[in-house]
Amino acid sequence: MFIDVKALERLRREARRAALGAGLDPWEVIFGVVGYDDINAFSAYDGFPERFPHWQFGMAYDYHRKHSAYAGWWTYELVLNTRPAIAFLRESNSPLEHKAVMVHVYGHVDFFKHNRWFSKTPKNMIQVMRNHAERIEAHMDEQGRERVEQFIDRYLSIQYNIDPLAPFIKRRWHARPAPADQAEEEVPHLHVKRDYMERFVNPPRWLESQRAKSAARREERGRLRDESELERPQQDLLWFLIQYGRLENWQADILAMLREESYYFVPQIQTKVMNEGWASLFQAKLMAELAGPNEFLDHAEMLSLVLGGGGMNPYALGKHIWEDIKERWDKGRFGRDWELCRDREARKHWDTHAGLGQEKLFEVRRNYNDLTFISEFFTEELFEKLNLFAYEYIPDTGAYHITSRDFEDVKRKLLLKYTHLGRPVIQVAGGNYDNKGELLLLHQWNGIGLEWGQTKQVLKHIYAMWGRPVNLKTIIRRKSKGPDQSRNRIHPERPLTAVLEEQGVLLRYDGERFRELALSPEEVADIRTDDVNYNTIPQEWIG
Repeated sequence: MFIDVKALERLRREARRAALGAGLDPWEVIFGVVGYDDINAFSAYDGFPERFPHWQFGMAYDYHRKHSAYAGWWTYELVLNTRPAIAFLRESNSPLEHKAVMVHVYGHVDFFKHNRWFSKTPKNMIQVMRNHAERIEAHMDEQGRERVEQFIDRYLSIQYNIDPLAPFIKRRWHARPAPADQAEEEVPHLHVKRDYMERFVNPPRWLESQRAKSAARREERGRLRDESELERPQQDLLWFLIQYGRLENWQADILAMLREESYYFVPQIQTKVMNEGWASLFQAKLMAELAGPNEFLDHAEMLSLVLGGGGMNPYALGKHIWEDIKERWDKGRFGRDWELCRDREARKHWDTHAGLGQEKLFEVRRNYNDLTFISEFFTEELFEKLNLFAYEYIPDTGAYHITSRDFEDVKRKLLLKYTHLGRPVIQVAGGNYDNKGELLLLHQWNGIGLEWGQTKQVLKHIYAMWGRPVNLKTIIRRKSKGPDQSRNRIHPERPLTAVLEEQGVLLRYDGERFRELALSPEEVADIRTDDVNYNTIPQEWIG
């Protein structure tokens, strides 16, 4: 549907006035209207007009194109965390959809501006992405496209094996300034009064030999310093490989660029539920005022498409939690008296008229991410309202099964999804394991094991970048006897897996083959996180 620029500008001004009137404080937003193919292409590029060349973006484009064409799902808009913010609107949006989307975008941009987890991200990322794309294309011209794409494949297998908290922590090894004792030393020489005597008193060959000895001493001090840092535990595997892996210069350059891009996307992953819920909350609130009499139902249908769908929809979950926060703090459903009250009827009608909901919303928007947001504000009352459940994949049946309808189990599953970007926590324990220059990784085991086939493939990729054997300590569950099939017939809704034993394993890859070695009880204790177990399979199913 075509809309002229003047009409679009009127809608933008109306949407911005409404956003400011509701207390939002976004940066300026530059809106652009793009066609069907363009918005699918930008979606494939994570919202950016240009990214480094790689086949994965073609797959992503095909995914978005098919979903919009055949699944009845499409992208209304894309918004970038830049300053000013950039937003792309779908050309086929109706005027009502444009207005609703603009309000939604202003919600996102307010969140980008004020949420602390976005405070360290660069605001010129469009230019950064373009520069990265040009440099990677130059490497492809020199090294060959296939070789560079193969290296990027390796990066993609570990692209978020970084430390999400690194931007907020000052660590000396991130900047790595050269120590004073490693500065180039001045070669001692005898002072002469006559220039013509210089070459006789301080022979050039002797001076060159002294410079070589000085350089050797600096290199040795640097090597010893590097070896001490090789033993420093940390989570940023990408940085560790850049610093100490056996990479060619072009490989280190690409890995450093793509690591920068990984860090840019971290806050968006960390706040997906909050951010989408925040924008949806204000879209629903403001469009109830902005939509005309003949537009109200059309917008309700549009919003239902966004908030509906299967699975754990971050738009819907976030909006429900934000609405619950507003209601609880308006009615005083917080604090010691509320927590100690066990009378269900009293809790149901509790209202102290505190009126603190709006203030609390903006406080939470400033300081929280999805993990802390869900941990603190996903309540049992909200759980009962949403009628959620936990489910697990059961290998013996080859299918997913509901494992629990208990609040604590469901909340643990939600927290797992948003802990460490929803990925296993892999720590770099050191780069000189067993004093052989081997890489040692530790899987911080939380009840959820690694997929063994994928793990081996990732270790192969890491080996190619490290250049020496790679070791991973983890815990696996293995069958000790076959399943009791009779019980499956009695309780078909509760498939019984085999009795499983937990085993500590060191998985080692030396470039040719894998070896599995048993860990000692002490080594197992080092990688087990006892504070929480995210596995929700009932104990009676496994033993």
